Amino acid sequence: MQESPLIPQLASTWLFWLLVGGTLCIGLLRYQYAHRFTRLLRLPFRNYNFDSSELRMDLFNGSLEFWSIAAMALAITLVSKSELQFSDWTLTVRYALIIGVFLTFQGLLYQLAGYIFQDQEAYSSAWHEKSMFLRWAAIWITPLLWWLSFGIGPRELLAIAGGIFLILLYLWALGRTALVLLRKSSLRPYHNLLYLCALEISPVLIFIFLVS
Repeated sequence: MQESPLIPQLASTWLFWLLVGGTLCIGLLRYQYAHRFTRLLRLPFRNYNFDSSELRMDLFNGSLEFWSIAAMALAITLVSKSELQFSDWTLTVRYALIIGVFLTFQGLLYQLAGYIFQDQEAYSSAWHEKSMFLRWAAIWITPLLWWLSFGIGPRELLAIAGGIFLILLYLWALGRTALVLLRKSSLRPYHNLLYLCALEISPVLIFIFLVS
């Protein structure tokens, strides 16, 4: 840790304790909800029959999604900074708020679309499928953050590889979201595809504008 090229005296910084807190959160969820945690790792390959434990927002899902937002904000901070300072925790908080607003706005758009087109069940299921991306990312991004923070090696290459992985994971969730809409919605398929493009593109453009 003392030889890290990014941060001196890592044990006394907010970054170290934030990563410890996130890792302990995942470990406790793995211990307390062993069956659901194992099932979560298999979710990308499951069928589309949701059960109540997957759909409801409870401690398990909420904790994973909260840590996922904080982890993605921290990843953006680490990638954008050549040397991290103590005051950069405010930048991480800013990114986390932007990501949280982005996801809230996107979720509201899904619910609004379902209400307008009287297809609430299909669009609610599509949003729950989309939100699985956060729970997957919470698990897979954690070791990447430890390496970006404390590892000695090609940080740029690792950041690119991690970014590509998260993009592929997001596209995978988006593809499954489209399949849920096509399967459950009473609207015509091309209408659903057009609405899905609008629901995805407009919040992403707002998010890019706010981050830049």
